[in-house]
Amino acid sequence: MKAIVIVQKAGQPSSLEYQTVADPVLQPTELLVSVKAAGINRIDLMRSTSHGTASAGEPQIAGLEVAGEVIAVGADVHGFVIGDRIMAMTRSGYAELAAVDYRVAMKLPTSFSYDEGAAIATVYPTAHDALVVNGRFAAGKSVLIHGVSSAVGLATVQIAKALGAGIVIGTARSTGKAAMLAGFGLEHFVDLDSGDLTSEIMRLTSGKGVDVVVDMVGSGVLAANLACMALGGYLVSVGRMGGTKDSIDLDLLALKRLSLIGVSFRMRSVEEKAALFARFREDIFPLFDAGLLRPHIERVYPLAQAEQAQADMASNCHFGKLILQP
Repeated sequence: MKAIVIVQKAGQPSSLEYQTVADPVLQPTELLVSVKAAGINRIDLMRSTSHGTASAGEPQIAGLEVAGEVIAVGADVHGFVIGDRIMAMTRSGYAELAAVDYRVAMKLPTSFSYDEGAAIATVYPTAHDALVVNGRFAAGKSVLIHGVSSAVGLATVQIAKALGAGIVIGTARSTGKAAMLAGFGLEHFVDLDSGDLTSEIMRLTSGKGVDVVVDMVGSGVLAANLACMALGGYLVSVGRMGGTKDSIDLDLLALKRLSLIGVSFRMRSVEEKAALFARFREDIFPLFDAGLLRPHIERVYPLAQAEQAQADMASNCHFGKLILQP
């Protein structure tokens, strides 16, 4: 099969190469998927062992999410058959074929394309896990999303609005996407570089502060986050585009009874992921079926152009999801 392989050469930055490699060897709990679309995520830019440590002599294939058609099933698989259209978080996704543990696979909503499935597989479960599961979001609550123009940020806006948010505020370092974000339900856009973030958020919430913060930025906004949160609020750290280190006012954290939570799928077991995906299907699939949620795809590239697609993501000029097609 054809695949995009992460190549590490001594003294040089890692690169991506379009190569012919061996087909995956199917394990008893796995589905063999003919990949129709693979999503690009910011973590892919690291080209790290998050994509799976290759066995000796085997290539390290990039990519962490796919959508495609099931063409074979392992002996211990339940609930899936050949011909099913599925989407999943998995390793080695930038390829014509991928092996997916059936416990973390989800069938595509009926009306969704494979491209849309690949745009959902990681982004929407991440947004749901941050906002609903860890942020304790409920209808009527206010939400602040840092890095709102990212794919996860946009998905968080959509989910918050579909579930009845009282007010949704988003921040980014460019105002160029504010009008597009409004079309997806964002009520207030704040430029992170425009001035006093805390004062602006408090003004927009009539002095109460926000109930839930979903943060893709990390370093540089922690102090402002704590200052503009409501009593008993939840701050969920998802991404660290601005860096991984910051300082915290523990007194403010205690006085306002705030909860600071970090989330990631990387260290979760298959069983833990399966439980989260089960709740995701219960909470979010009805919104897909009702037409209330739909992913926004910025651009689709041939698989062979994966390196260019990653470069475009690194430039931060995109809005929504970037997709590869084998």
